[in-house]
Amino acid sequence: MNLQLLPLDAAQTKDVYDRWMTKDFPPEELKPYDGMARMMAKGWYEPLALLDGTTGALAAYAFQTVMPGCRCALLDYFAVLPDRRGHGTGTAALKALADHYAGQRDALIIECEHPAEAPDPAAARRRIGFYLRAGARATAMESRLFGVRYLVLALPCGGPVTDEQVNADLRRIYKLTVPEPYYRGNVIFYGG
Repeated sequence: MNLQLLPLDAAQTKDVYDRWMTKDFPPEELKPYDGMARMMAKGWYEPLALLDGTTGALAAYAFQTVMPGCRCALLDYFAVLPDRRGHGTGTAALKALADHYAGQRDALIIECEHPAEAPDPAAARRRIGFYLRAGARATAMESRLFGVRYLVLALPCGGPVTDEQVNADLRRIYKLTVPEPYYRGNVIFYGG
């Protein structure tokens, strides 16, 4: 499947946010758009559209946190449009993202809700399985963010990446993007 990546400007990001993200993600998981816009203005956030190479239509989108000094980026939001799900678009999109970041980043960090505490454990296991089949690997790290427990995966982009690097970069990303007093007690890491 041929997908083309298109960096989104602020207006295009807002359009994807309003049109798709508010449907694809529960309200408690969705950052306010204004926060994304502030991070984009600092160069810390990279929203990308993945377009069908034949039709030019939006097939998927991926929003990454890309911090200076970090060898890994955080895959903050990733979704395939409903009519494209189950047809290999998600796997192709992750490959396109890994190719895009090769040479820039060692890995994309992926946080998946832990099945032991997810509202729908079967869906959480399917999501983790999807990322693993697409080439991600499980790390020894977990996190608890604002009460939600996550497994931390790493999708290689530019070469091998250690759990220690994933751990250090994920901690740095959250330390710089979640201000006090919200960070303390709401952003917790285990292992790694």
